[in-house]
Amino acid sequence: MKKQLLFTATLLFATFTTFGQATVLDPMESTPQQVRVADTDYTQNFTSGTFGVAGSGANVAITDAALVNGTISFDVVSSSTDFEASIKFHIRKLYGNSGSVDFTVNGTTDSFSLPSDPAAANLDGYEVFNPLTFSQNVTVSSVPTTITLDVNDIITDAATDAKFRFYNVTFTNVALSVDDFETQETSVKIYPNPAKNGFQIDSNNSIDSVQLYSITGQLLKTFKQEANYDISDLATGVYIANIKTQLGSKTLRIVKE
Repeated sequence: MKKQLLFTATLLFATFTTFGQATVLDPMESTPQQVRVADTDYTQNFTSGTFGVAGSGANVAITDAALVNGTISFDVVSSSTDFEASIKFHIRKLYGNSGSVDFTVNGTTDSFSLPSDPAAANLDGYEVFNPLTFSQNVTVSSVPTTITLDVNDIITDAATDAKFRFYNVTFTNVALSVDDFETQETSVKIYPNPAKNGFQIDSNNSIDSVQLYSITGQLLKTFKQEANYDISDLATGVYIANIKTQLGSKTLRIVKE
């Protein structure tokens, strides 16, 4: 899969702990978790280019008069239960540079072409790319998952030097991610919570469907709008309810006693 995209965004960073050599992710976090590569216990092997940390720790940077080529990798683990995550990568190069990168996770590799932009006003300025999205969701568990970036011959091309920056990797728990409603007037609540055999939903908008997931992202039940949602057959634990209305969807956690 090859992509080239441009973006402007404000990046928010969290502080992550490391377990051994792995960066620890929270499986109960519903918002995207951005891991700054410079903060990880990474390993790197750049056969061409000078490697260092830049931007007051915001990125790892590799520069050379002609060519950047090499690999960097780090591990992530879950702090408790397994969870399924989508992954995005944030990188930058100079407008005048060209080359490609490969991202490899759990044996799957996605390739992204990074052509030069000779029409840019400043060929020696840094491009800003849309986050490059990995093609598959990845299971994060207590066993380390290795994230690997291969930089393939980033050359000067139309620029004066070859420069490349790797900022962060964003992990989003697909079972807990929340879609915003289109209006502030929409209200959705689950009760009782914790629940024993069933729960009810209080909403000021008509409910189209309710999908109930395990904490690892497995779809367990699908409901239409009902007076009572039966979960008597489920084991004790935490579940995720994705509630869809005419104005959008919302994801809530529910505890089964």
